[in-house]
Amino acid sequence: MNYDVIVMGGGQAALAAAISAREEGARVALLTKGKAGYGGSSVISDGVQSAIFSDGDSPETFFHDILRGSRGLSNPTLAKILAEECTVRVNELESKFGIELERERKVATPGHSFPRRVYAANGLGKNTTKVLRQYAIEIGVEFFEQAVLVDLVKEGQAVVGVVVEKGGAVTAFSAPSTILATGGFGGLYASTDNPKDVSGEGISLAWRHGAELVDMEFVQFYPYRLQQPANLDVMTRIFGKGAILLNRDLERFMEDFPRQELETRDILSYEMFKQNEVYLDFSNVSIEDLAKDSPYVYRLVKKGYQGDWKMYPVQHYCMGGIKVDEYGRTNLKGLFACGEVTGGLHGANRLGGGSLTEALVFGKRTGKMAVHEGVPVPAKIEAKPFGEDTLPEGKALEISQRLKEIMWNFVGIERTSSSLEKAENELAELALYLKEENGTAALQLHDKVRAAWAAARAGAMRKESRGAHILQDVKVEKKEWEGSLVIQGENITFTKEIHA
Repeated sequence: MNYDVIVMGGGQAALAAAISAREEGARVALLTKGKAGYGGSSVISDGVQSAIFSDGDSPETFFHDILRGSRGLSNPTLAKILAEECTVRVNELESKFGIELERERKVATPGHSFPRRVYAANGLGKNTTKVLRQYAIEIGVEFFEQAVLVDLVKEGQAVVGVVVEKGGAVTAFSAPSTILATGGFGGLYASTDNPKDVSGEGISLAWRHGAELVDMEFVQFYPYRLQQPANLDVMTRIFGKGAILLNRDLERFMEDFPRQELETRDILSYEMFKQNEVYLDFSNVSIEDLAKDSPYVYRLVKKGYQGDWKMYPVQHYCMGGIKVDEYGRTNLKGLFACGEVTGGLHGANRLGGGSLTEALVFGKRTGKMAVHEGVPVPAKIEAKPFGEDTLPEGKALEISQRLKEIMWNFVGIERTSSSLEKAENELAELALYLKEENGTAALQLHDKVRAAWAAARAGAMRKESRGAHILQDVKVEKKEWEGSLVIQGENITFTKEIHA
């Protein structure tokens, strides 16, 4: 199984990177735990991209919006590239891939100074990813699906391949360049809108082999999530058409905020969390606007539902991940990364419409660079033996459930220094226990636990509230904490230097 470039992942970032590498002439293998184009966060998203198309808007304005939204922690090199290259990459969805695009007419996305939202294929992420999947197949990207990432293969300090498990069999793939596009760790939370397959193994696996992680404390919670009568997203456009949020006393609690219900996600999520109960009131939204701008809610109305419309925030996005430069390079030779598995671009908080755009922009750059900066690969590589599974029956489920409880209760919206330290210590103990067990099941669960541990560790060290990281015991933002926390191995360091 020898290739020029290996791409791990099946969402928009992975497909963009694989297509880019293949178009550079490389022989590319895309490996994913599910079905490429039908798994990961981008597939279940609302298909929202960001581009410059409004009169008076510019990449410079977008760049400053990103920095402001990140509370000053966005890597400016990465932010500048996203702002400058987003438009051509997004427009390619239409001109190159034939995906119909719709552009918003007025600002409906918190943190943006101009309308930038571009809806691809009726606001369904899978209508973009399935087109990218078909294109990748047509140009010769080779797919290996239902293949679960178990380990990286290293030769000295360079990554030369991966080990995957499929149907109980372990297989090694080798390549001069390996790209991780495996997503964030949202699936580790008890309450999340992420698919369960987004569970942080790529982040932790890279960490296990010496890669640097950055901004792991910043986890975004999504405010626009309906709980009752169904668990689904409420698209933000209806809040520009008259929808409002009410507390249990039927008071509009966001009325005095500058952007009201369209405040940035960190502010709105926390304000909703404080209310205990939050109700959606869309009585002032026309039925035509509701059908167009929030079709899932519209369907429930058409079915005759007349009860309460309750909302509550859920875990949505991870700002932190593997530290990369503007070409997706990590600190390990031969290892690249792009998409939500990486950190640094969004700092303390991501603007809406940024994740899928990031996947297109940095997927393209990373795939191209991986072709031209590979490492020497031995003629033959072998997967190390992992041994027979020794986890007692039922133990994996027990640990997985406890992991989700820890993340939601101690590393969630309401967090304190002590809750984060408690989570850090308990997760470290679970990781040490799993490290003593044999087999791929224990190793994969260990990686999930370590990704969670890194988020808790960074959160416990940052003694301020900034962006999505809101400490109940330190509710102010502090100038001395304007910098990034970088984790490598057991060490964590604070640096004011946030350039790539």
